Amino acid sequence: MKRVPLPLCLCLLLAAAVAAAASAQDPAAGGCPPQGDATKPKQQQLNQLKARTEEPSDDDVDDTADISALIAPGDDTQRWQSDTAVEITAFVLDVRDGGMASSNCHSSDPADHDTILDLSPGANVSDASHKMVAVITPQWRRIMAGNRVDWSTRAIRAKYTQQYVTIRGWLLFNTEVAGRSLNSTSLPGANITRATAWEIHPITSIKLNTDSFEQQARLAPPPAPQARSNASSSAR
Repeated sequence: MKRVPLPLCLCLLLAAAVAAAASAQDPAAGGCPPQGDATKPKQQQLNQLKARTEEPSDDDVDDTADISALIAPGDDTQRWQSDTAVEITAFVLDVRDGGMASSNCHSSDPADHDTILDLSPGANVSDASHKMVAVITPQWRRIMAGNRVDWSTRAIRAKYTQQYVTIRGWLLFNTEVAGRSLNSTSLPGANITRATAWEIHPITSIKLNTDSFEQQARLAPPPAPQARSNASSSAR
């Protein structure tokens, strides 16, 4: 058996200790890697985008992307970019647990699940053709816990449901739900759950928008959806 020289052995042990300490200090560290437990490269890349922990700067934010622009009708698969951040004001229709997914290594622990916020332009707008989704990831839940802020699904539901909020975060085109999104499906119908597959994913900040409590959106009915042949039909 080949013996490892003592200096090299000590260096290896020190490197392992430093790595372990860094992991313990990282508020976003968890037991699931950024690519999750996905095996297909495209799914791994999508999960890595979901797991981003960088906080967007003001220069990253597209000021033209309010909620009306994000849910505007038409094929929007190339309308935005996943390296773009947004800050929007919207009404929170519902808050729900995202459940087990490849992005959280199919963990059964709710602390490892996404928190999904269903958003609309206003309190009187709840139809699927005007909805979009924003997501708090477990990585950002851990970051906020390190700042003594509770971003659990229960806390977010209690504080923000049926309220106007201002949300900042990264844009992500979720190919898993493109087939159920009005702007990207080739088969519009009863399976539509949202206007767009573009999500704010992950959310990096959220706060109540007290200036919008009395705001009511008055939107024209969306145009009749046009069937598309080149859209993804995958669903989450």
